This record gives sequence, C-alpha cells and structure tokens, in this order.
Amino acid sequence: MMKKILLVVCMAALALSACQGKKDSDKLTIGFNNYSKGIYSLDILEKGFLATCEALGVESMVVNDEGKVENSSVNVDNMISAGVDGIVFFGIYDTMFPVIAQKCNEAGVPFVFFDHMPADDVLTDLAENFEEYKGIAATVDNDTGKNLGSYAAGKGLKKALIITAPRSDTSHVARTAGFTDAFQAGGGQVLMVSYGEVDLPSVMTRANDALTAHPDVDCIYVTNGDAGAALVETLDKHPEVNAELYVTDLDPGVLSGLASGKVAAANGAHWVNVDFATALLVNALRGNEIFDGDRPPRLVVPVMVLPANMVDMYQRFWIDQQPFSADEMRSWVGPDVTVDVFKNELANYNITSRLEAKVRAGLLTQADLDAALANSN
Repeated sequence: MMKKILLVVCMAALALSACQGKKDSDKLTIGFNNYSKGIYSLDILEKGFLATCEALGVESMVVNDEGKVENSSVNVDNMISAGVDGIVFFGIYDTMFPVIAQKCNEAGVPFVFFDHMPADDVLTDLAENFEEYKGIAATVDNDTGKNLGSYAAGKGLKKALIITAPRSDTSHVARTAGFTDAFQAGGGQVLMVSYGEVDLPSVMTRANDALTAHPDVDCIYVTNGDAGAALVETLDKHPEVNAELYVTDLDPGVLSGLASGKVAAANGAHWVNVDFATALLVNALRGNEIFDGDRPPRLVVPVMVLPANMVDMYQRFWIDQQPFSADEMRSWVGPDVTVDVFKNELANYNITSRLEAKVRAGLLTQADLDAALANSN
C-alpha cells in the first residue's frame, strides 16, 4: 500500500514538473480561433498571429469557427481538450466574453482577447472574476469612426452620407456615432445614415436610394470593407454625384479603390492587435504576467488613415510583410517587460513610424518614403 501511495505521489510530482517545465520552455502551444476562414480581414489576423508565434518561438493551433458563434464555444472546448497552454480569442459579441472566460478559467488555461473591445462593464467583470484572463489588445470602434470623420472634415467636406450595418451590430453603430460626432464637430453635417445588411445587393440598393435622395453630398462614409467595395461600383452609376468615398477596413476591394483613386482614404491597419495580445499571453505563460495597475492590460490599438497614394507601401509592409519585425516582437516578451513597453509602442504606432522602421531596416529608401509623405496630404 505504501508503495502505491509513493508511486502516485511521484507520478503527480512528475506531471507537475513536466507542466511547469513546458511553460518555462519554448514549447508552448497557443490556440487561436479564426471566426470565419476565407474572410480577408480575419485571415489577415490569423496570418499576424502565426507570424507572432513564429517570432516568439511558440507552437500554434488554429481553428475555424465557420462564422458561427456556437462553434466559437465548441472550438474553445476542443482546444482546451487538445492541451493548449493558452488561448488568443477573437470575440464578436460582448456576451461571448464571459462564456469563453468561464471555460478557460475552469480549465486553468490563460487567455487573452483581441480586435473587438467590449464594454467597460465586461472588462471589469473579466478583470475581477477570472484569474486566467491576461488582458486585451483591440481597437475602439467609436475612435475608428472619429478618425475618418476628423480626416474628412479636415479636407473641408460638408455633407455626408453614412452606409453602415444593422443597428444590432454594435461595432458599426459605434463607428457611425464616432464619425458623426467628429464630422459635425469639424463643421460638417451628416444628412443620412442608412442601416442594413452589408451584402452587395443590400448595400447597392440602399446606396442608390441615398444618392438619389441626396445628390449634393460631398462625402460618403462606409463602415466596412465589403460595403466600401460595393460603393465604388454604385458611385460609377451616379456621375451626377461628386463625393469623396471614405471606408473603414482595408480589404482587397478597398485597396483597389484606393489605388485607382475611387476611394479617397480608408482606415484600419490595426491587424497588429493580435500581435500585442499574443505577446501579453506569452509573457504570462513564461512567468511574467503583465499588469496595468492591479489589472490585466487594456491595450488600445490606434487606427490609422491610409491616403490613396500610400496604398502600395501599405500593401508591401502590412499585407505582404508584417509591420513589426520578428526582433521587434521579441522585445515585447521577457522578464523585464512591463506594460509601459506596450504603451510606448502603441503611442508611436502610425504609418510614418512603421515606414521609418523599414527604412532603418534597409527595406525602404528614405527618398521613397519622403516622396510618399510629401504626397499624402
């Protein structure tokens, strides 16, 4: 009997030692959910996650939720069962966050969120009630709209239409509100907001109706990339309308519109939120949990306006390559890293600073950057 007890104790000690050793080694495995493979913006986020994992020397496990909320929950269960050390989770709705947090907490699996910034009360709940929660890196949708609203007003535009998603989509409602506030504060007026589905037929029908009713607009804001590409087509059918098109999201159709001059400017370039979220998690798994005060960090990733003439550089350094190098990402993880490292990086994150880094790395000439910046206003 004593031998059996001793054997059990030894096995438990070995298991604990193996677990601790894994978390101190480079053999961590981190899970990630792509909400819907085949969607450009979501696949770019997955690409960034994989690049960050490679830079930080960790293994990755990617699942496809196939655009279904119920699959997100099931896939988290599956990743936990597969033995991942941590999870980087993409959430669509605020109600999902506590559900996923509970699953990870019960399993003792550290987790972070990225991309969608939930309401303050959700973040408070996560920080106070889930010890495995290690932080979030995301954009604030209201700021995304403000970003383009200020830019458009600064160009002297006065009359705007907004084409957006259904009122039930909190992200797009927030972008709409942010644009409206900033555009009106800059002296402009939003003549109409069109809410509805963002599939091509719906957007084109709604846009046709809006342009027919307000042919004197000089600004159109579209809150997502698919709808933005649809507006390029719609405007071609309305030669009587002389309006600049602004779009949130930098999908291929929008990039093509920027390159052709049919889209005046677009914003986004926030794919890096997954890079920062993953770095927060790896720090925690390697024994350096990052705190902002007494709570896991809430990292706000800035949104940047991309002028049409800089689309080629964006394609090269945000899509074809990663905006941050492997060495830069590695500098975000280590025993001496604090939340200030992340805050300082984000405070200086913009198109110009990233391109200047590419110049220092020898990937871009200063002359080419100077020429692009001279024509970006």
